[in-house]
Amino acid sequence: MDTAGAKYERDRALTKRVLVIVAVATIVAVAAYALGASSGEPGETPTQDEMATSIGAPVMEHVFRGHVPGRSGEIMLVPKPNNYLLGDWDLRTLGTDTPQSSTSHPNPWDYLTRVPIIAGGSDIEPGATNDDVTDVAALAPTYAAILGMDFDSDAEPLAEIVEGAGEQPKLIFTVVIDGGGWNTLQQHPESWPFIRSLRDSGVTYTNANIGSAPSITGALHATMGTGVYPNKHGIPGNQMRGPDGANTDTWQQNADPAYLQVPTVSELWDEANGNEPVVGTVSYEGWHLGMIGHGAQREGADKDIAVLWEAADPGTDEPLNEWWVNEDFYELPSYLAETDLATLESYEAELDARDGIVDDLWFGKTLEDLQAPLTRPGTPAFVEFTGDAVVDVIRNEELGRDDITDLFWVEMKMPDYAGHAWNMNGPEQADVLRETDRQMRRMKATLDRQVGEDNYIFVVSADHGQQPLAEYTGGWRINNKELERDIVAEFGEGVLEKATPVDIYLDMDVVESEGVEAGDIAEWLGNYTVADNIPDQAPGSDRVAEAVLGETVFAGAFSFDYLQDLAPEDIESFGEGDYPEGRIFDPPSERTEG
Repeated sequence: MDTAGAKYERDRALTKRVLVIVAVATIVAVAAYALGASSGEPGETPTQDEMATSIGAPVMEHVFRGHVPGRSGEIMLVPKPNNYLLGDWDLRTLGTDTPQSSTSHPNPWDYLTRVPIIAGGSDIEPGATNDDVTDVAALAPTYAAILGMDFDSDAEPLAEIVEGAGEQPKLIFTVVIDGGGWNTLQQHPESWPFIRSLRDSGVTYTNANIGSAPSITGALHATMGTGVYPNKHGIPGNQMRGPDGANTDTWQQNADPAYLQVPTVSELWDEANGNEPVVGTVSYEGWHLGMIGHGAQREGADKDIAVLWEAADPGTDEPLNEWWVNEDFYELPSYLAETDLATLESYEAELDARDGIVDDLWFGKTLEDLQAPLTRPGTPAFVEFTGDAVVDVIRNEELGRDDITDLFWVEMKMPDYAGHAWNMNGPEQADVLRETDRQMRRMKATLDRQVGEDNYIFVVSADHGQQPLAEYTGGWRINNKELERDIVAEFGEGVLEKATPVDIYLDMDVVESEGVEAGDIAEWLGNYTVADNIPDQAPGSDRVAEAVLGETVFAGAFSFDYLQDLAPEDIESFGEGDYPEGRIFDPPSERTEG
């Protein structure tokens, strides 16, 4: 076993290695741009068909599935591989050992879309693998097939799980690792021994993906629960255009499921059995309720269990730090109604030693920093605290203790949170993944004792991968605030509502009155360059290599009219595309994931 000092030296060496990689990657990226960048003046504006052909049919099929008419923005953005949208950021960090660490991840490329689907329990064949193309929409029809339900879905059931379930299991228990796609797991291969053991004892689907684009939480959890893609279940992401035309939170910042257009497999099973099964989730905020459904909002349904974390009041941003739920539709168990912050704080006090040295810091961060409401869910302490809540529910609700199958979903938000805060490449992410893996082992051990190892199915998946730092990959952080300013300068005041990392919302009344077409803006974006995206006289702009300036930042941008008019034969005609990262259906023999 490592001593604390040895572990510290190893982690310090890792940190130094990360910084060296950043510096080398920056040099390599600049060299790559110098070899491949245009000379400065952009060429002719590409059409949407030309952009779609460059992106290719596999990715465009995902984009089509992920666009929700009337709810998605008027223009969907597809940044080039390794580019991502971020607010105003400090150009002075370029080429330094302290790069801007925050990222976004709604892009459709392979490193973000490939995810694990691993299942064990009952009579599932140990060590089995399936290399066929599938996606997270297959979870719901798989569960329906096990339960003998008629169920409409966009994906086929996963045969090895259905066949291995034998007689109806007492429980189907699903853990979704937020941001736990294959690229995150591969970055930290020593951090998930339990997941590896589950692969050995069960079946792994090595060619699974997320089924749609953008790769964003709210949409994909609803796909898992309903078995259909966003263009059918109606949840385009975490934000959408509401019925009144205003931009809104998809769960109305109140865990309100009204915008979910179809039922989930869990609630249909519950209703078909007189609301006797236990259906529930432990998750982070309302965005993940698409896994279990509408609760009591549906006629004849009951209040399913939902334990959600609320970091801050969405109206005032005042810290809340509590378990909560909308009790009009869901039930917050009484034993979790009073949040045990003292226990969470005790776990946080133990963070200090986890990086190998006792210095009142966790990888350079103070306890005060780590307890800030919008940082707190990204630490191993919060992972353990969530594990406590899950085990409390398993025991108190007696999951799997009768002959009617229960369905329970756990969403482990912490790896995604850590990736956004400190980036997926850092030692913080390794530690958070390690604790996530440990808590999953704890959940399964609790279920083994309570339900019996052969009496239930344990499933692990993820909603997407994570975005490496731009310095690692030759990418560019697209300043969406500058993008907004440039759209207004080009097309006029009032045209733009806002630009998100996913899409662009336009004021269509102004667009029509000004005689502007959304397609015109989309094609203009196809020629938008790094130079365009640098604010005038921005400090640090001299650190941007000249060879980079003429590079366009988007692989494509598509208006809602264009996407809605696409037919299957149109998508097929786009072919393979120009980007290696767009080969999202390649089997494992042609890639490294899985």
